[in-house]
Amino acid sequence: MPTDDERYLRGAQVTGADGIVVFTTIWPGWYRGRTVHVHAMVHVGDERTLTTQVMFDEARNDEVLAAGAYAGRGARDTRNDGDSIFRSSMVMATAPSGDGFQGAITFDVDPGRDGR
Repeated sequence: MPTDDERYLRGAQVTGADGIVVFTTIWPGWYRGRTVHVHAMVHVGDERTLTTQVMFDEARNDEVLAAGAYAGRGARDTRNDGDSIFRSSMVMATAPSGDGFQGAITFDVDPGRDGR
């Protein structure tokens, strides 16, 4: 696992036979010029079939970023509506779960587009 300050919690997960991947992580922080987000890539075999970003409802962002270690970071400069990459289809649904949140999003990919 990389420990430098240039790879930012990157990892890889493999889906089960049902095509679902489950993992636990922290709420992402923010950086100047971008809304709160997570980068995601989907690979089918050796082919990358989707590169996208996952974003969050602003009310939930406000709630999380006002608490704990996030609160000391200060106000962010970019919200969803000010991020040039933001699309509403990128928003992951979240709900309270224990002492955190549970989220779900569906990525739609077409691994057979080349006729295989």
